[in-house]
Amino acid sequence: MKRVMLLLAVLALGVLSHAAVTGLFNTGVDDNGVVLASGTADSHYTLIDPTGLTAYAITKHSAWVAPGSSAMWIGPTASNITDASGWYVYELNFDITDTAPSNVSISGKWATDNSGKILLNGVEVASMGSTNSAFAGFGKLTDFAITSGFAAGQNTLRFEVYNFPQQTGNPTGLLVTDLGATVVPAPGAILLGAMGTSLVGWLRRRRSL
Repeated sequence: MKRVMLLLAVLALGVLSHAAVTGLFNTGVDDNGVVLASGTADSHYTLIDPTGLTAYAITKHSAWVAPGSSAMWIGPTASNITDASGWYVYELNFDITDTAPSNVSISGKWATDNSGKILLNGVEVASMGSTNSAFAGFGKLTDFAITSGFAAGQNTLRFEVYNFPQQTGNPTGLLVTDLGATVVPAPGAILLGAMGTSLVGWLRRRRSL
């Protein structure tokens, strides 16, 4: 009987522990979250447009907000001197497993040179600035939060950055930091978890008698 109850307790607690969101990374870090050296390709963010370019970790321009210790700015050229005007589109893929997508939310901070927008699975969920002016999206970090639109399995975050045309010294870049997910257990999972905790406590008390 004790073995059966212990098994039930472990299974109940497992409902809360198995849910996972994997593949979320700040810009300019390796698989362990350590910042990359300037000029190193970012393996998590794919620069899909313009085609044929690579997203590199880059030393920030003097006008850009500091990235902190857990991220680096990324851009299409390691030199960070000047880039062509127009759109630069970065993609980050992540996975949701063992939980309903409706239980997931994602938040973070971002900065862009110049304006930008965020799309989740092809749907725009955040934006700042416009293509009509040299919007200073690079001067500070801006919070964003995504609470819906997720799918089971693979999901795609797309960061579209517009580099406003200027005559000289016109780099573009993207910074994403403090990127993370929150998983809210379903009411049934919370109940099972509470039952599991209670059963483990009861079994421990029985053993101490």
